[in-house]
Amino acid sequence: MSTDLNHSDAHTFLPPTVPSFACGTCGLEVALQDELVSRSFQGTSGPAYLFRTAVNVDIGTKTSKQLLSGKHVISPIHCSGCSTELGWKYFVSPDSSQKYKEGKCILEKSKIYKDNKWSLDD
Repeated sequence: MSTDLNHSDAHTFLPPTVPSFACGTCGLEVALQDELVSRSFQGTSGPAYLFRTAVNVDIGTKTSKQLLSGKHVISPIHCSGCSTELGWKYFVSPDSSQKYKEGKCILEKSKIYKDNKWSLDD
């Protein structure tokens, strides 16, 4: 793994009754259901979710990248438990219509799962 990731060995563990999303590789919790902003995003491997925040993740080096919605400054997000790349974090969105994404995280649906037996319809 790259040495430029912001890494912490301390993990956040959530109570078993808290609806959350976990890494599909190692099962470490990476986001709370309450932090879910939208299920209508596209990742590099298919459908993705937009979250206000993510936990137990390492943030990679910032890079400027052309995405479907325009050019953004983003950083890859990796699970801090197993280093699987899960998505990215938005830092700068030059287009005013995309500013709401700044500071938020994309987690790819194929790389996470709903933990604690809850439904997205809840």
